[in-house]
Amino acid sequence: MEQNYRKKEEQIIKFWKDGQIFEKSVKRAPKRKKDFVFYEGPPTANAKPGIHHVETRVFKDMICRYKTMAGFRVRRRAGWDTHGLPVELQIEKKLGLKNKKEIERYGIEKFNRECKNSVFEQIGVWRGLTERIGYWLDMDNPYVTYDLRYMESVWFILKRAWEKELLFQDYKVVPYCARCGTALSSHEVAQGYQKVKDPSVYVKFPVVDPEFKNTALLVWTTTPWTLPANVAAAVNSELRYVKAAPKAGSGEALILAKNRFTIIQDDYTIAEEMSGRDLIGLRYQPPFPAEGGKEVAVYQTIGADFVSAEDGTGIVHIAPAFGAEDMEVIKKENRRRAKGKQPEFPVILNVGEDGGFLPEVSRWAGMFVKDADPLIAKDLAERRLLFRQEPCEHDYPFCWRCKTPLLYYAKKSWFIKMTSLRQDLLKSNEKINWVPAHLKEGRFGEWLREVKDWAISRDRYWGTPLPVWQCDCGRREVFGSAGDLLGQKYSNNRYFVFRHGHSQRQVKKVASCWPEPAPLPLTAKGEKEVRISAKKLAKEKIDLIVASDLLRTKETARIIAKTTAAKIIYDKRLREANVGIFNGADPKNFWDYISTKKNPLAARPPKGESLMMIRDRMYKLMAEIDKEYEGKNIVFVSHELPLTILEHTLKGVSAPKILDGRHRGKIKKIETGKFREIEFKQLPFGDDMEIDLHRPYIDNIRPLCPNCGQRMARVPEVLDCWLDSGAMPFAQEFWPRQKGQSDKRPPELFPADFICEAIDQTRGWFYTLLAVSAALGFGAPYKNVVSMGHVLDEKGEKMSKSKGNVINPREMADKYGADAVRWYFYTVNDPGDSKLYAEKDLELARKKFLLTLWNCHMFLKTYAPKINAPVSVVPIDALDRWIVSRLHSAIGEITAGLDAYNITRAARTAERFAIDDLSLWYVRRSRKRLQHPQSAAKLNQTAKVFAYVLAEFAKVCAPFIPFLAEEIWQDLSGNKFAKAQSVHLQTYPAAAKKSIDTKLETQMARVRELTALVLAERAKRGVKVRQPLAKLVVGDKTKLNGELRELLASEVNVKAVEFDSELKAPVEIDWNITPELKEEGTVREIIRQIQELRKSARLTPADKAAVYVQAGDELGETMAKNQAMIAKETKSAGLKFERPAKSAAQAEIKIGGRTLWLGVKKC
Repeated sequence: MEQNYRKKEEQIIKFWKDGQIFEKSVKRAPKRKKDFVFYEGPPTANAKPGIHHVETRVFKDMICRYKTMAGFRVRRRAGWDTHGLPVELQIEKKLGLKNKKEIERYGIEKFNRECKNSVFEQIGVWRGLTERIGYWLDMDNPYVTYDLRYMESVWFILKRAWEKELLFQDYKVVPYCARCGTALSSHEVAQGYQKVKDPSVYVKFPVVDPEFKNTALLVWTTTPWTLPANVAAAVNSELRYVKAAPKAGSGEALILAKNRFTIIQDDYTIAEEMSGRDLIGLRYQPPFPAEGGKEVAVYQTIGADFVSAEDGTGIVHIAPAFGAEDMEVIKKENRRRAKGKQPEFPVILNVGEDGGFLPEVSRWAGMFVKDADPLIAKDLAERRLLFRQEPCEHDYPFCWRCKTPLLYYAKKSWFIKMTSLRQDLLKSNEKINWVPAHLKEGRFGEWLREVKDWAISRDRYWGTPLPVWQCDCGRREVFGSAGDLLGQKYSNNRYFVFRHGHSQRQVKKVASCWPEPAPLPLTAKGEKEVRISAKKLAKEKIDLIVASDLLRTKETARIIAKTTAAKIIYDKRLREANVGIFNGADPKNFWDYISTKKNPLAARPPKGESLMMIRDRMYKLMAEIDKEYEGKNIVFVSHELPLTILEHTLKGVSAPKILDGRHRGKIKKIETGKFREIEFKQLPFGDDMEIDLHRPYIDNIRPLCPNCGQRMARVPEVLDCWLDSGAMPFAQEFWPRQKGQSDKRPPELFPADFICEAIDQTRGWFYTLLAVSAALGFGAPYKNVVSMGHVLDEKGEKMSKSKGNVINPREMADKYGADAVRWYFYTVNDPGDSKLYAEKDLELARKKFLLTLWNCHMFLKTYAPKINAPVSVVPIDALDRWIVSRLHSAIGEITAGLDAYNITRAARTAERFAIDDLSLWYVRRSRKRLQHPQSAAKLNQTAKVFAYVLAEFAKVCAPFIPFLAEEIWQDLSGNKFAKAQSVHLQTYPAAAKKSIDTKLETQMARVRELTALVLAERAKRGVKVRQPLAKLVVGDKTKLNGELRELLASEVNVKAVEFDSELKAPVEIDWNITPELKEEGTVREIIRQIQELRKSARLTPADKAAVYVQAGDELGETMAKNQAMIAKETKSAGLKFERPAKSAAQAEIKIGGRTLWLGVKKC
């Protein structure tokens, strides 16, 4: 147990895999309860997992294993979050790209291909760690957020939000990362705050109204860079303000809130007091007038409720382009002014999307705005507008991924109107059980009460594209699937596909592609077929024939042209499938060849082409024709296979399904000399010629507007990747497009009974899950959530590569065992508390609990190696009855803890049972019963109880420590890993009331209390426990029964235990040590020393030992007198009073001041 955990645990992992134990655990039990639904939060696999990932994963695994053993079916599907900034930034770094312009020069298609290829770079590490720590998860069938069907579900959710008028576009101030070039959502912002020191400035805005001559508004801001965009100053109409005059008697007066006068009182005195309402409408000179001849008609004070006098000056400068509250107050004010036909406040956006000032701010044009703060302050000082400057320490938002300081920036973005769902969110939260409980009304509840509209659009590339198309005429469409795209109209042309007439190819049954191995013209039958069909086509007023240039298609096209008078164009892309070396042979040879390949669709015969190449050429030809012609009726004359592929490609059928349908006869092939009408569809084909909804392919889809007939275009944004992950309860099941699903109800696995992630997900995944579900009207998407505290290093710092404090979880599992890592997280503190990770705590978890449990098991197997655990026991001895009772009491407490998701309480209960009850009491009190049993029957009786308790406790612990529990159960069940049976396929033990004896537990607890009292008294007097004493008197009214009295006497080493209810002290001990007691104590010490030497000599309990003695007369006589007892207790072949030349172990000791030499070796 103490060595090579990796080898032993990997053997168990192999046993699980070979026996498909996980799969069996999900499918087992004919009389199963309902599903216990678990959602796995999707990590991103483009970086290696850390120890914090282990924290959440072992808690998830433990609950899922417990519920499985409790009789539920727990399907555990892995998931991968594959979109968004985390992936994009990694690829930017890899390719050396610095901004969006460089990405676009590189090419969106190539960039996104790199992103897609990178998302599983570390998948092997993730899978390996998941397996290594015993986290059972279906990783062979994961949900992947870039999967077409997953993305279609996300699109459907957006379409439903649009239909419910929850999806909208607005010009709002949003958190914006200039480095990444995109807006962020409020929950993303919440993850990136850092404490920083920014310059705060007090700026004078000179008032131009005559009644306030030589007076300035005193304005305070921590964002000097926003001052060039100032358009107004805000006061609170309900506050009191003062006009403060300089004490020196001359100089400019200042206006500020009365409550803030203290910041200038040393140099100013109050000259006048007024209300905020009196100040509304004052005109002032802005600190930075508009440049380039641009005039801003309005620089005035306005009223705003959000202005306070808690800090600053009670006057806020308003730059609506860079503050959400500023924008809203200006919109409100402008609506009022528009009614009165007054000049409106402008929105000055003088910062580019790269975060640099635009040319109209000429002094700092191109400079990142935050870098300009000190230069702006200097400029204000030079113009005597800076009253004061001081550093301000505050929390400032940074991009959660690239760590760039965020700007609040006015731009058009797409939102989900979460503010209208606030009450639904709060109502749903009431139904959720939170662990820790304070999160419900605290961190999470506060977030919901202050919920903001969700900014879901990102001006980026690698993500689920926003499925909104718009036309110049104003019409907008939101599509909910690739099928919705197929339902649109894309062309004003009509198209017909015509298969050549019956030819010599059909007669000879040979493959015939380019170059034609022999002329294979139409047969008479074929010519007749074509003429009949051509007459029907003539009614469609054909304008153009585009034909394959093989003989049989040429002849077909000429007959059609003669009948319809249409022009013929020959195009080699309409040729028969190029079968390469099989040209001129039996066509079966080609199909046999590609069917042996791993991917038949991509298989190319030598000198030939693949089926996917046919799909590519046929579709691209039609797309070119459709782009070139308008309002025409066009016929494509070709061959069956290319036409079948084209026809069903335009219906959105995947290539594998086309091939399978054709071979199975589910797809009706076009007959020779026949034609069909098809409709051209623009399809977002990726480079593999399968539908791919990502950019740039989706950007090329331009359906015709139903209103005006012009081309619609998709808006350029992609979605917040948190929307992908928040949609997983629906998208993992490809809802609502799978058989049996309905968009009127949620999917089968909804809601989750349990989810678990770290505390930062309260405003991440936990929130987006609830937000998506609320938008769909389905209520709370989970019932129980365990939120984990962060894993920090020993200094309390967050782990990161840059700090060099990242822990490799695989190394820890290999060094201490996966069970030790798991147990550490369960017991170190409550789940919601931060964990100050220290490696020594893993060692403590291993030694304190795991090694204790293992040693108990090994003790049993040492003295009863052939014992198997019975299904049940009827214990006879009090000690056995007590341990069975304590086991079932502990099971009840542990089960109650797990059912309440109080995992730490449950684990600590298990730990106390293993250490305090099983090891320190039951095993210790059972040593003599197993080492020196009264009879074989007594040994068997004790061993069966012991084995039963250990086996049942292994089941109890299986969800927590799956490896050690498996090892113990396999040994005690008699299975010995021989069959595909596992502790994890057993039913979780239930607390049996009939096995719980509360009276006995109470009495045993009293025995242990008395033992502690007596041992403490012995310690005070320096009397060792090995020294027998004559009598113990206990001052209890209730006497212990005979068995428990004997147990107490044995434990404290007294000859008799008496009870005296009149005794004032708890216990009274007879300290008189007679010569007989002294001799017995000496013999016990000698036995102990011999046992220690047996250990040193590495003798097993079954080994007989030769014991050698060299002692003085008195000690020698004592040992000779008690030789039989010493030999029995030490399993020796008697004592030899001599000193041999060599012993396996030897020691010279002092007993009662006398010297004794002992030696031991195996007989």
